Amino acid sequence: MVSTPFPEVPDASKIVDLDFASAAFRKNAHKLVAEWAQNPPFYVVKAGPAQVIVGRYAEVNEVFLDAQRFASQLPKGSGYEQYDKFIGTQFMTQMDGEQHARLRRLLLPAFSSRRMQQLESDISQAIEKMLDDIERTGPAFDGVEQYGAKLVVAALVATMMGLDEERRQILLDYQEILPIATAIKPGEPYPPEVQVATKRASDLADQVIAERRAGLRSDFLADLVNARDRGDKLSDEELFGMIFGLFGAIAATSRSAGGALYTIYTHQQALDQMIADATLIPDAIEECLRIASNGYFTFARVATQDTEIGGTAIRKGMIVRPSPLAANYDPKVFPDPLRFDIHRKPRRIMSFAVGPHHCVGNILGRTTITIAIRRLLARFPKAHLANPNFEPTYIGSVGELRLQCLPMRIQ
Repeated sequence: MVSTPFPEVPDASKIVDLDFASAAFRKNAHKLVAEWAQNPPFYVVKAGPAQVIVGRYAEVNEVFLDAQRFASQLPKGSGYEQYDKFIGTQFMTQMDGEQHARLRRLLLPAFSSRRMQQLESDISQAIEKMLDDIERTGPAFDGVEQYGAKLVVAALVATMMGLDEERRQILLDYQEILPIATAIKPGEPYPPEVQVATKRASDLADQVIAERRAGLRSDFLADLVNARDRGDKLSDEELFGMIFGLFGAIAATSRSAGGALYTIYTHQQALDQMIADATLIPDAIEECLRIASNGYFTFARVATQDTEIGGTAIRKGMIVRPSPLAANYDPKVFPDPLRFDIHRKPRRIMSFAVGPHHCVGNILGRTTITIAIRRLLARFPKAHLANPNFEPTYIGSVGELRLQCLPMRIQ
């Protein structure tokens, strides 16, 4: 295949030297992203095509809403590997128009109020067991490893997908290789560990589909397998993509939970108010999602034509990266944006995107984190950071700010 040259940057004066994979960037990410919220879009030029970084609220919103100019389905081939978060499998986040709308219609029944009520009950039980384990092994515990990260394993993967311990480990292994998969350089093959973990997750998706079709379980995944819309249903390829994509996407909740824990436990006055009045918790969680959401990038877009946004020229074929976290830091929309204020009641936050690609699982994510924080504060009102001067370290794929650990004590 003949490679097509990447579009050239129209204005070299707008190139900013950033290495998103570096420890230095991760350490200063929140400060840097806050700067994006106050400046026009700019270019980052590394290996592969130039990226246009969009941070101001109105312009992030514009990218999300205009699929005609900014398409979700990116090109394949050398230079675009880092954007293939599902390693060759197409998920609905990489679709637009009627194709995306159709899959979204078929997905929505799985997020019905009936199923969400059932999941909420199951998640609450799983969280109580997690807190029991923390109490039994305490007083020291890790708020990420023993709580935030386990929300995926115990509260979401187990309850939503009904997977046993061995199968849950397959998904955890798959999650761990994603940073490697999205960090390879143009033209490089996926490392063997990526190929092995992806193949195991792929085989698991096939097994799950076969079992649900045989009527062996009634759960969230069975709802997807049996989804119908006026006789329409998911094809085998679409169903595989949907379930495999969910495997890759579901960990966002644990990352958000880790950020919420760190934010709450570094603001003692807000913490005291939440312990005294639990009705403040939902608004506090929304503020946590605004200021410490799971990442600074969502899925990349590609420009379908020569255009511009915020005064920055964009050439057809350029990668466009809207930053929901930067939009959440736009002072024109959220005054004093880096201040954590549980009474702010932020509206229209971008953490779950907006428009056609607004996350269908946002209610589930919000509910899970809210239950987790509410029960932690109720069970252990004296819990605190083990080190009041704790410095967070962030890991994960490019675009993620996944808290590595959070040493805490229950008393």
